[in-house]
Amino acid sequence: MSKKTFKKILRSGWNNFQRQGILTFATLFIIFIAVFLASSLYLFGGAIYFLNDRLQERIDISVFFKENTAREDIAGIEEQLKAVPEVKKVEYISADEAYQKFVEEHKDDQYYEALQAIEMNPFLASVHVQAKDPSQYGEISSFLKKDEFQSVIQNVNDYKRGTVIQKLTDLTKNIRTIGFALIGFLSLIAVLVTFNTIKLTIFSQKAEIEIMRLVGAKKSFIQGPYFIQGLLCGLSASLFAFVLFGAFAFILQDKLSGIFLGFNMFDFYRTNLWQLLALQFGTGLLLGTISSVLAVQAYLKK
Repeated sequence: MSKKTFKKILRSGWNNFQRQGILTFATLFIIFIAVFLASSLYLFGGAIYFLNDRLQERIDISVFFKENTAREDIAGIEEQLKAVPEVKKVEYISADEAYQKFVEEHKDDQYYEALQAIEMNPFLASVHVQAKDPSQYGEISSFLKKDEFQSVIQNVNDYKRGTVIQKLTDLTKNIRTIGFALIGFLSLIAVLVTFNTIKLTIFSQKAEIEIMRLVGAKKSFIQGPYFIQGLLCGLSASLFAFVLFGAFAFILQDKLSGIFLGFNMFDFYRTNLWQLLALQFGTGLLLGTISSVLAVQAYLKK
């Protein structure tokens, strides 16, 4: 194909894109929604991954030891815990450290005044245990209930907190399933709308197409403009989605940071910019291309 012919195909495709008016706008809008939803699902995955890590850092089993338990006895239990396959981290906090931590966190409220009034340290030495996986807290709790530990352990509090992460994981899977279903549904609608837009363009140019066939125009020259039209629909919708998604990420970053324990939407957007670009433009161009190919094959196959 010569450079001149290629330019003519591009020009014809651009003219087709402009001529359809409201149909082109409807096509862009549907593809835009599909691309934006796919981008939002990607962002949601990043936010949930971040939130899951933060929650895992904050959730643990707290093992409180009886008053006057020897440090050597506690150290022995620590070593045994570290050998448990499900355990990720073991941290010892003495009674004095627990007291100081409480004072730092509550020095400006009524709890500090109540602590000062009793004139003693009510806190017990403790060991905080983190599991490698939220589902493993039950096994660790069972390990700590061995009879050999009961003479020194006052209380174990509370492996059920690990279910918070498990519930979050299950919720994420459900939302992703719904999200993928919506993307699939919107993609189907986008393909149908783009398909019909290109089909109407072909019908409106039926006489011109017949003339081109009579004078011996190549099939690629006849079909080319409609492929370009579909690509332009996908490209334009992806560009709008990219700009608006970036704007929303910038505007909502502070609000979402409070909801997702410090997750910065705009930082995530910048850090994963190339992946988002590939997702957005890949989705848009794919939908536009599939639609144009189907329309051309259905109405210009002779």
